[in-house]
Amino acid sequence: MASTIEQLEKKWTNDKSNLGEILKSTSQTLSTQVTACEERAARAEAESRIERDWRVSLQEKEIRLKEKIATLQSCVKELNEEKQKSDKLKLDLEKVRNQWSEAQTTLEELGIQLSVSKLKISEFQDNERRQQLSMSGSSQSLQTLPETVSSPGIWAPDSIATHCTACTREFNLTRRKHHCRSCGEIFCKACSEHTLPLLNAQGQPGRPVRVCDACYASTGK
Repeated sequence: MASTIEQLEKKWTNDKSNLGEILKSTSQTLSTQVTACEERAARAEAESRIERDWRVSLQEKEIRLKEKIATLQSCVKELNEEKQKSDKLKLDLEKVRNQWSEAQTTLEELGIQLSVSKLKISEFQDNERRQQLSMSGSSQSLQTLPETVSSPGIWAPDSIATHCTACTREFNLTRRKHHCRSCGEIFCKACSEHTLPLLNAQGQPGRPVRVCDACYASTGK
């Protein structure tokens, strides 16, 4: 009996020692696992914080991009409106140019008609004066008439003349076109300031009219 009790005590002592080692080993293992879990939790929290900061940064960038897109859309809208205004102005300008061209053509035609009418009036006045001089028998008046050049030439159309025939300067709103009543070519005012009487239909000298420098010089003056 005593031997059995002694054996049981030894067994309990051994079991107790083994249990202590098992508990110690288990405690160390659990401590290691807890430390690992804490490290993983810390890393997860750091990664979560980084991800949160990254999302906030992305949201801020998205807001800025949306603002830029809105600004660009507004600029595109303004540019489209300006383009529409520009296209409308181009159409209006083209209409004005066409109107100006038509008005210029009309003025040229009227100028030619007016010049022809003036020549007819001049011839009529010359004929009347010739008749009066002939009736009065005043040959002295005929002798004192200025030197004449040839009969009026055919007028060049205004539409084909863009530069002065003599000085080649371009015609514009301030530099107008003038026909030489002798040769019919088109000159600027500076190149056609002289006047000479031309022969009318009856071969008699009429009143002095505008001629170019070349026609004036051909008379020897």
